[in-house]
This record gives sequence, structure tokens and C-alpha cells, in this order.
Amino acid sequence: MLEFARTTLAAFATAGLVATAAAAQSPIEVDTRDEAVREIAETISERFYDAERAAQIAADLIAALDAGAFAGFDDGESLATALTTRLSAEDRHFGVNYVGPEAVAAMQRRDGAGPARERSADPWAPLRRQNFGFASVEILPGNIGYIDLRQFAPIQPAESTARAALDFIAGTDAVIFDVRQNGGGAPSMVQYLVSHFLQPGGQTLINTFVSRDLEYPNQMWSLPSHPAGNRPDIPLYVLTSARTGSAGEAFPYHLKALERATIIGESTYGAGNPGGTFLTEAGFTIFVSTGSARNPITSTNWEGTGVQPHIETAAGDALDTALANAYAALLDAGSVDGARLTLEWALEGLNANAEPVTLSETALARYAGTYGIRNVSVEDGQLIYSRDGRPGAALQPLGDHRFRLEGDDDARFIFVISGSGPADRMDLHLADGQVIGNVRTD
Repeated sequence: MLEFARTTLAAFATAGLVATAAAAQSPIEVDTRDEAVREIAETISERFYDAERAAQIAADLIAALDAGAFAGFDDGESLATALTTRLSAEDRHFGVNYVGPEAVAAMQRRDGAGPARERSADPWAPLRRQNFGFASVEILPGNIGYIDLRQFAPIQPAESTARAALDFIAGTDAVIFDVRQNGGGAPSMVQYLVSHFLQPGGQTLINTFVSRDLEYPNQMWSLPSHPAGNRPDIPLYVLTSARTGSAGEAFPYHLKALERATIIGESTYGAGNPGGTFLTEAGFTIFVSTGSARNPITSTNWEGTGVQPHIETAAGDALDTALANAYAALLDAGSVDGARLTLEWALEGLNANAEPVTLSETALARYAGTYGIRNVSVEDGQLIYSRDGRPGAALQPLGDHRFRLEGDDDARFIFVISGSGPADRMDLHLADGQVIGNVRTD
């Protein structure tokens, strides 16, 4: 029996991609092609989490080989694509790549299957350069926390970064996680982040992993205590797309099952069974699902179906949709006066971006003028505001003689017009309730 070396996706991503590029359009012999298909079938038979299905998938693959299904593929890349297409219908995580025998040998050495491998001083360096997947952490208008998370890094090296992200948005009134560009990663980060939004104490079973290699299922519980504390009552939203995959799907799926978050966007890819990458002597790698997730509430996972959002919308519209829902929910909850005004303005600004108010230069000219230390002028079809001779900034019309600085919901410029002529005054309304009156002085 051939020996197969197991590697990780991270190792393949950092080392194997170079080999893949170098091996582009690499011709392979018929014997090598047949050997590769048989090796892949054997790997599936031995490693796929469901032994009965594994045997059937492998047998079907060999039958297809014997029937000539792969006869037309004479290079590694096209064969890998054909195998992936066929196998992904059985499990979305199946993925075959051609890297070449030399790259396989190198990866075997790194995994300890051959001579001693070189060890990096910092094995997490590639993930560290990507900030462990935390692409952006912001406070959006209306005091909404926003985290753009592109992957779920293992919690061991990434905990301080994850905690810093959660600490940064600790004072927000709602939280949005964006996993629209998240292809997956480690369950430990899913556990860490989900736990933050549950009651403390570790009494919630989040997920269970089953595998043919495990005598008993591996249960994933919420953390007994969380380094960043717990926010079980904060309104929570998760943005998804059709590209969201694997652990990127686990996060919204489990939160949805727990009725802990509102999922907004597109149905996700549908890869619900975790696993690892295996190597073949013929120069191919294959990702095989060696386990399967089982949510304790649904008794299943998202394999093949994806995570269905509560609010379905195009991925590009998901953030604005989430913000509109968050603002409406917080307003319905009865926010205090100062927060309420901020939310109303944030919602008004969001609507103005969705349906811009346009004014002619003639209409804009009614607002132009000097108001004490403040000046308003019309330039290139826009109203420009400046104070004390400082550089100007564009004012965005909101309707009903109301304007804001573009993207700024901390203030409103409201012009008072008594007749058909120019404005008499410009009142500056601040989010804290102050009103600074400015009578026209020109």
C-alpha cells in the first residue's frame, strides 16, 4: 500500500502554490494519470469520514477510470479540475490539485515523511502577515461595531489579535461580522468568537465533530470564561456570500441555530465537513473530509445546502441592509435621546446614499453665502462648506433643506428659508443636541 503524507492547507498555500504555478500545463503519461486516479480513490477510501460512502465514492471513481472518463486529460491541471468537478458533487470540500512529484516530495519532507525538514522560526508568520484574518475592525455610524474577517485562524497564535478586535468594539450598540470573503479555517476561532456572544459559564454545546477515527464524537462547547468578556444580549449580524465556505459557514450556521444572530446576504457555498490535504506519489494533492460537523440543535450541518440567510440580498448590499436593520432595531428598543438622534441621522445618511438627492445649481445657489465665520459656496455642482477660511468640504443634500458633510453623521446643516430667495440662516445641529445658529451676514 502506498504511504500518504498528510499536510495542512496552510502548508500547501505557502509552499505548494509556487509549485503549482511552475507545473502549469504539465503533460502526464497515461500510466501516471491512471496511477493518480487510483491513488486518489485509495485515499478517499481510507480517509473520508463516512466509511460506507468512502467505499462507494472510491469504487465509482475507479469505474469511471475504467470506462475512459479521464482518457482525454493529458496534463495534470486539467485532470485535477476534472477530478474536483466530479468529486465535489459528493462533498464540497473535495479538491484536487496538481503540484508535481518534486513538490510532493518537498512537502513530505516538511511533514516529516522524509529527511529532516527545515523549520521556520515562526510557523505562523504567513498568518501573522494577514493579521490572522482580521482585515478591518471599525466603529460604523450609529455606534455599530464592524469586523471584516477573511479567515478563521487557529486561536493559539491569534487570540491576542481576536481579543483586541473584540475589545475595540466593546462599547458598541450592535455588532456586524462580515464573512463574505471568508473561505474557512480553524474551529477553535469559531468557538472563541461564538462564545463571546453567549452567556458565560461554558454551558452551551456549539458543535459536535464525528469521524471514523474517533470512538466518541468530539464536542465543542462554549468557553467557561472569555478573555474579552461576554456580550449575550448585543444585537448581532453576520454577512454572507456564495463564496463563504467551511468554517466561514460554521460561524453563521451555529449562531443561527442558537437564534443568536441575524444572517444577511447570500446562501453560502455549502462545505460542512472538515478535513485535511493528502499527497499522492503521482504529484497530486487532494483535500478529503475526515470529519463531519453535527449541530446539536439541527442534528446536521450545511453541507451541500449552505447557510440560508434570514434576509436574502445580494452580497454587495448586505452591509447596508444590516445597518438599516440594526438602526431600526435599536430605535425600536427605545434608545436614550442622544443615541436616538445619532441612529436617526445614521439611517437618514444610509437612505441618502441608497437614493441620492440631486439639486440643480440654481437650487444650490439659494444656500450659498456667508454665515458669520462659516461660508457656503457652489463649486462644480456641489455645495462646499468651510469655516474660518479653512479648506472646504462637500455637503451632501438630504432633502428638506438638510445637508451633512459626506459620510459624517455627527452633525446636520439645516438652512432656514422664509421666501423664494436665498437662505436667511444656517443652523448647525450636533448629535449631542446642541444647535449653533448662524445668521446670514453677506
